[in-house]
Amino acid sequence: MIQKIRSFDEYEDYIRELAGHPLYSDPHFTYDKNNLYRSLKAKDKYAFAVLKNGTTVGIFVWIVLPDDRYIEMLIGFTQKEEAFNEMLSYMEQYYCGYYMDFVFNPLNAAISRPLKMKGATFDPEQQKMILTGPTPNVSTSQIELLSEKWVKQYCDLHSTDTYWTAERILAAQDKFRVLLAIKDGQVQGYLDVQCCYAINEIYALFMKPEAAQQGYELALLVKAIELNRPNQMMVVVDVDAKEEIELYTAAGFDRLEGQNSITASYQAKAI
Repeated sequence: MIQKIRSFDEYEDYIRELAGHPLYSDPHFTYDKNNLYRSLKAKDKYAFAVLKNGTTVGIFVWIVLPDDRYIEMLIGFTQKEEAFNEMLSYMEQYYCGYYMDFVFNPLNAAISRPLKMKGATFDPEQQKMILTGPTPNVSTSQIELLSEKWVKQYCDLHSTDTYWTAERILAAQDKFRVLLAIKDGQVQGYLDVQCCYAINEIYALFMKPEAAQQGYELALLVKAIELNRPNQMMVVVDVDAKEEIELYTAAGFDRLEGQNSITASYQAKAI
């Protein structure tokens, strides 16, 4: 049975049990418990419990964006495949045709196995890194904030294989800061980063191939960190992305232990 959650009080024992388990913990909860507890008051977020014979067998929090026909599982607490399958069936019934993202503990087979059966696409495993050390002393003279004269070049250069396209970033400038690497009047690369939270996440760092490894990437990060102070900053990178990890390490970031995640995606079949 699926039950909409009005308060987490009666689920605290279950939450503590799974949050402390290496196989069933949730990376978003481990990183910030408010991803669960504030969901009840947040717009576009919905929390559900899956019950079997009156016993809790799953707790899930979803972000639902009807205008974009998009869903993301923000929290996934379960150790039962049948609980996750029941939750999936519920979401598919009410949000048929939506594109669905699932971010979860890569060790949790109760979530990964059903998604594989659905034919979901899996991205590489990722790790969180957070700013812990001092930033290096590098020149940021060629780094500029996005302004009207650079908008076209920024949009032309921006990746389209992402939810946060250039157009969406531009429409949400109250939430994002865009930094550009400029040489001879040409945009060489960009960095998209949140700017309105206590901990701001880097969403994208891209450089033209011919401009890569010339110091622009580190300069973009250093400038972003300077503008972000006194707030904190974090980033999510693929665990096998050696050069990317080395770059963020050089900028003062360090890995957060026990918070690796994996993302799977598929589109719920329209009825």
